[in-house]
Amino acid sequence: MTSRTSASDRRPTARRPTAQRATARRHTTGRTGLRRPLALAAAVVFALATGANAATDPAPGHHAATSGSTELIGPTGSAEPTGSALPQLKRLIQRQADAWNRGDGTAFANTYAQDAEFITFDGTHLRGRPEMARNFQIYFDNYTKGTRLVFTKVPVTLRYPTPRTAVMITTGCVANPGEPECRPDSHSIQTYVAAHRERGWELVSFQNTRVRGLLPPPRT
Repeated sequence: MTSRTSASDRRPTARRPTAQRATARRHTTGRTGLRRPLALAAAVVFALATGANAATDPAPGHHAATSGSTELIGPTGSAEPTGSALPQLKRLIQRQADAWNRGDGTAFANTYAQDAEFITFDGTHLRGRPEMARNFQIYFDNYTKGTRLVFTKVPVTLRYPTPRTAVMITTGCVANPGEPECRPDSHSIQTYVAAHRERGWELVSFQNTRVRGLLPPPRT
């Protein structure tokens, strides 16, 4: 004789709440505190290659284009600058490349202003030199040994929204050990903002975005 199955017996097994499932997943990933720096290490993708093509400083009021790079001044809609920022900005990013190759987080952070902000392609927001130095030393010690910075265009554009503000766009990558150049899937585009202060031009903001090419190129 068969027994009648009750309604409660037919109920599906309840799934764990979302929060519990998320906690379980976190416990299986190991040291989660180092997962974010790993992603961030890949995100900080900007570089300098010795001898890279760059725009020469044009005279104020002119538009210059050299090897695909441009500095926009005057008639292009930018304000008259307080002296061209390009030479000093190029020196700063050369120091960044040198610090990266040495694995020196403090030296890397010191290329930025004391109150600078740094945003990576995954949205991580670093504020000020101490936080930048601390985080970059983690990346250098654990994830980026032997890598080097490679700039592909310095700058793509450089413009002056105000006489004491410069916005520079660059492209580049982080090359792995043994790689002579950027891999096709490693290119990123960066935005630097510099302010002209008592000591000259200082980098006050940085934004990095991985190039994915989801949209078709614009028509020319």
